[in-house]
Amino acid sequence: MSEQVFLDFSLNFNLRQTKKNMPTIIYALFTFRGRQYKVNIGAKVYPTQWNKRKQIATISNGQTRLDNRNNEIVNKKIRSLLAIFEEKKNYLCENLERIDFLFEEMRQAINPNLKTRYTIMKDNNQLSATLILSQMAEKNILSENSRKIYLGYVTAFKEYLEAKGISNSLSAINTDVLEDYQQFLLERNPVKIKTLLNKVKGIVTLINHANKDKAIKANINTNGITYLEDKRSKEQKKSKQVPLTEEQLLAIYNYADLRPREVEARDLFICQCLLGQRISDLPKIFKGEYAITLLDDENEVISFTVQKTREEATLYLFPVVKEILERYKQTGFKHIDLLIEDEKIVRRNEAKLNRTIKQVCKKVGLDSDVIYVEQIGEDVVEKKKKLFEMIHTHIARHTFITLMCRLGVSKEDVIIATAHTDTTMIDDVYLHETVNDKGTRLINSLKKIKGSTLFKIEEANNMVDTTMNEEETVKKPISTASVTNNITFDTLLDTQFFASKINKAVELQSQVGHLKDGKLCSYDNEITSLISEIEKFSQSSTSDSDVAKQYVKQLSVGKQSDLHDCFREMIIKCVKIGISKDAIMQFINKALEIGLLDNERFTHIKEITTALLDKRNQG
Repeated sequence: MSEQVFLDFSLNFNLRQTKKNMPTIIYALFTFRGRQYKVNIGAKVYPTQWNKRKQIATISNGQTRLDNRNNEIVNKKIRSLLAIFEEKKNYLCENLERIDFLFEEMRQAINPNLKTRYTIMKDNNQLSATLILSQMAEKNILSENSRKIYLGYVTAFKEYLEAKGISNSLSAINTDVLEDYQQFLLERNPVKIKTLLNKVKGIVTLINHANKDKAIKANINTNGITYLEDKRSKEQKKSKQVPLTEEQLLAIYNYADLRPREVEARDLFICQCLLGQRISDLPKIFKGEYAITLLDDENEVISFTVQKTREEATLYLFPVVKEILERYKQTGFKHIDLLIEDEKIVRRNEAKLNRTIKQVCKKVGLDSDVIYVEQIGEDVVEKKKKLFEMIHTHIARHTFITLMCRLGVSKEDVIIATAHTDTTMIDDVYLHETVNDKGTRLINSLKKIKGSTLFKIEEANNMVDTTMNEEETVKKPISTASVTNNITFDTLLDTQFFASKINKAVELQSQVGHLKDGKLCSYDNEITSLISEIEKFSQSSTSDSDVAKQYVKQLSVGKQSDLHDCFREMIIKCVKIGISKDAIMQFINKALEIGLLDNERFTHIKEITTALLDKRNQG
């Protein structure tokens, strides 16, 4: 062909009537070669619910559920027609001989009679596989955000088909193609294994929808696919999700030197951590869109339907939550637009919110190193980030679940608040138990065993006599006298602050660089391992805190002063061996809790520690 050809055509949508207060027909306005063609798309909308600029029907909490349902049908239809239109444009670029039939083909495509549409397309080389998969996403993926992700999977798959010269048709897709697609992604750009598998499994999901669709009947077998293996252990997969401790939450909530936007972000995050809810459900709580139930014991709970799963969540509003809700009931949010109705704006604001939360946590001093494990392609690697860099809105849900379980709330009761249907997701994803957590649960269960000679827990540090029966346990007051009499400074510092490990690290550090058997001593790995243990210990809930508090209380003033000096020396050792600021501050807060420090000494030792840490950071 010697002449130039420019495909000058467009597709827009207009209403038949724009002013009447009743549903009106929507026309597809198809422009081709300077001429306009109108085609009824077979759907209606109220003129007041039509966004002319965006060319979609509005979805809003201010409308009835029926209106929103009707408008979503309209929008799905429009999205489908736009996809077909793009497909036609691409098709014509390769098949210019069909250009004179363009209008007729578009008219048939817009026609609401699906049978006619598919018949026409079969006569004209059928719809491409990727267009059909896009239609399956539009039809079956209900969440707008998820739908966009799936459409992105389709785009990536189309790029693969083009790169490999594979026909873009359903008949060309099989198990071999899908497994080759996996390798293609791996070789082209080794990414996180989860990201890669999501792309492949997303396409398989859409193929399965096409298999079930009566108009498509793709008949593609997807059962025999061998997926790439995620080589990480269950714990390694969870290592990037770091739940916060109660002490860290208190530090965040009590931190005063924040800008107004940071204050709002902090309050939202704290609410999430105390309620265990996704950020998408906070607007309902702040707007009061929930049912209140007064229980027999006069306590109140609230309940509402969560946005993502449509399951019911039942929550207790803790005092801090009530305080925050009341504050914003009066003032509203002035810096974070979280409670608006536009879903796109909410998602965009969530990204800004996450950045602000990280800023807050950095100011608070949550800057300890976090080691986590990723699989990049087929390689399992360790990565390191600062704690504040890892914190985002969804960590709040992990924090809530982990803290609830640590505090003794059963997983079966936790899911009442999180709206999970069973405990599987809690076990597999959300609950982050340390060895200390698991060990404490085991010991507490073993302590319940009665009447066994072999399976018996030594009760030297237990406040309740194991020989008591259940009735006596209830009636007899708990006494700490026999326990506290056997505690020493060393015992207290070790059980509450891991002093033995700290001293061991200091000892090893003092030997580094000295000759042993003719070789220079190097204990870097050993010291690093001990530091990791100490920092993990600082974030866990140590046992026998009440006993420790009683012991400190019983000491004379002079002995308390000696203990304070021992603790200060231990903190200086922590700085010396390289323990993180966050872990050291956890120890100092714990010392205040058990009465080892009064407010004056607490402030003093924090000042000393901060100065030493600054000096350490300066080399």
